[in-house]
Amino acid sequence: MSGIKWLGKYQILGIIGRGSMGIVYKGMDPRIKKLVAIKTMNPKNIADSLMEKRFYREGSILGQLNHKNIVDVYNVGEDKGISYIAMEYLEGTTLDEYIKTQPKLSLKAILKIVKQICKGVQMAHSKEIIHRDIKPANIFILDNDHVKVLDFGVAHFKNSKLTTSGMVIGTINYISPEQITGLKVDHRADIFSIGVILYELIAGKNPFIGKNISQTMINIINRDPEPLSNVPEPLSVLIDKMLTKDRDKRVSSCEKAAEELEAIYRTEALLDTIAEETTLDDEVLNAKQSYIRKLVAEKMEQINKALESETLSDARHILAQLSALVPQHGLIKKLQEKIRQREKEIREREVFYRQLAHGMLKKANELMTQRCYVKAIEVCEKVLTNAPQDQDAKIIKATCVKQLEIFLKKRISN
Repeated sequence: MSGIKWLGKYQILGIIGRGSMGIVYKGMDPRIKKLVAIKTMNPKNIADSLMEKRFYREGSILGQLNHKNIVDVYNVGEDKGISYIAMEYLEGTTLDEYIKTQPKLSLKAILKIVKQICKGVQMAHSKEIIHRDIKPANIFILDNDHVKVLDFGVAHFKNSKLTTSGMVIGTINYISPEQITGLKVDHRADIFSIGVILYELIAGKNPFIGKNISQTMINIINRDPEPLSNVPEPLSVLIDKMLTKDRDKRVSSCEKAAEELEAIYRTEALLDTIAEETTLDDEVLNAKQSYIRKLVAEKMEQINKALESETLSDARHILAQLSALVPQHGLIKKLQEKIRQREKEIREREVFYRQLAHGMLKKANELMTQRCYVKAIEVCEKVLTNAPQDQDAKIIKATCVKQLEIFLKKRISN
């Protein structure tokens, strides 16, 4: 198979790598002079229907995921009995190789990498696709330090039944406790795996690695990672939330994790600037940096809670406090935009519910006119569920209740 010159419309230029699944070729679409990576399936695996399904499913999944932090797929096909997926050709290296060739990464570099992983995986989760094998070998660092998530070969849809019962899917050092114990896997398994990568990049070692596979699995299920030293407290808290065994207490989404990583990154960038410009001695500087980290983390949590509860005036007030204390913080503008976006969402929802309520109240009026008071009340209650302050709904409901009372009194008196 390695001697082939063409696969479909693609000219084969060389071999990128070999694996158990098959060979990955470097190719080109000669019509548009575009380089591609062509992943092929070893003909020996075609007899394995599960392997074949997973191969084609990877192409199908990647075709649905258009995101800057996920590798693009261009084509899926078969030629000369060889199944292949043509995808984006990437220049750079996988994260596991990148770590070996780089000096110890700075905290800001680590935060940038993991934030991009979170954003790519969140895109998959938004389509109800769970990767299930997040690990450094499946993270690609381009020459410009941009990150791409690779290899959705064992990914599955939220409600998929393709996984064989009892199989452990994923790479042991990075899988979640629930993947080992056999619980139904959801998006939180990927969050755990990203947490392992984040810990490993900072500490220089995997938090759960044992003497053998069995010990590693036991560690993942039962042992908490050693606390990280010299790490900002907000980051330590985030890592703990990503690596908690109880997935109900884990960070709720990759989107949330990315937001927290962005906040920590921006804070560290600000502290670097302060350190460069300050004349304070180390002890005072460290105390000031610690205060700013704690302040930003607290205000961020307060703002997010205010946005969740839709008390936007509180969110603006807290942001104003943060802006007054650290006006140069790189997150201020993003938070302002986040509040504006939330305002827009609330306005659009209110417009939708007003339009919906208008039609429903018209129906309630008709029912009231027909003396169908109970049905009219039910319609009004539906309106009030979405718009508790709707005066028209309250008036119609109150009128119907009063008319029902009059009707019932007459029935009783008779």
